[in-house]
Amino acid sequence: MPIDTPACFLYVNEPCIVVGRNQNLWNEVDPHAMRANHVPVVRRLSGGGAVYHDSGNMNFSFHTSKTNFVRATHTDLITRALSAPPIALPSRFGRAPVFRTERNDLAVLDVGATDASDAYVRKVSGSAYKLANRRAYHHGTLLLAADLQRMSMLKQRRTHIESKAVASVPSPVANLVDTFPAHAQRLTWPNLVDAIHAEFERTYGSSKRIDVDNSFLDAQASDGRRDVCVRTRYEEMRGWDWLYGSSPPFTVRVSTQDVPFSDVDDVHVAVSLHLSCVHGIIEHVDVCSSDTRVAEAAHALAGAPYDTVACAPPSCVLPRNWNIDNRLREWLARAL
Repeated sequence: MPIDTPACFLYVNEPCIVVGRNQNLWNEVDPHAMRANHVPVVRRLSGGGAVYHDSGNMNFSFHTSKTNFVRATHTDLITRALSAPPIALPSRFGRAPVFRTERNDLAVLDVGATDASDAYVRKVSGSAYKLANRRAYHHGTLLLAADLQRMSMLKQRRTHIESKAVASVPSPVANLVDTFPAHAQRLTWPNLVDAIHAEFERTYGSSKRIDVDNSFLDAQASDGRRDVCVRTRYEEMRGWDWLYGSSPPFTVRVSTQDVPFSDVDDVHVAVSLHLSCVHGIIEHVDVCSSDTRVAEAAHALAGAPYDTVACAPPSCVLPRNWNIDNRLREWLARAL
């Protein structure tokens, strides 16, 4: 698209966990819960924290030229759209029905609020951003009727992992249909599209609406400097190098003081393990063990992808294999 032409994408994803570009997914998600619920993980190109998507959550993505980009512009556009017909949510306690927070998120007052104090503020949308070349984009979620119970899959905080990766900031959340039950019938996909489209045109002038489907993956275009194809980036983001290999460096410390390790004769084995991981690969192993065979097996982990030793969440990335001692594998499955 021309550099100074604004665009807005509105879309819904099947259930998934989306982690930010600069996050360590092992410190953000609960792989066991995700496996039990068949919810995959994906990594996006922009920064920010991890979020849960499903059919009750609408996503927006605004694209503009980098020179005209202001973070609050499109957050405010969404708030105006929700206050205007055909949705027209009512204000509460002197505040807009949906308002922008200091973190540039969108929030509401809880359905049971008795005043406008911070104790009743509930997040309905988080935002992330990316500045690239001469374009910029801002995208976020909008909780309509999402399965909030499944957000527990985001509550993984592993104390044995150390990393300088960006950590998510947990916030109390709410669905719009629960917060405004009398207006739930207005909070439909067609109404939201119409309301946001109307505000987009009030902000930028007349525009056309395009329905996008999978055929657009094979579209090719030029941005004035290079030829681009959507499918190329799509396939890159489905690969191991992107999902796991782009994770910031991290270290893992586990010990039998926290998780017991017993051999076939039920004899306790002492193990202390320190793994240093770079680009998703175990680069260095420090181990101390009362069992020399276990120590040798642990040293052999050097070079292994971390997702072969830790329980990995579902994803489109095919699982890898690594030859690991069975006793050590069983202990790591519990310890990590």
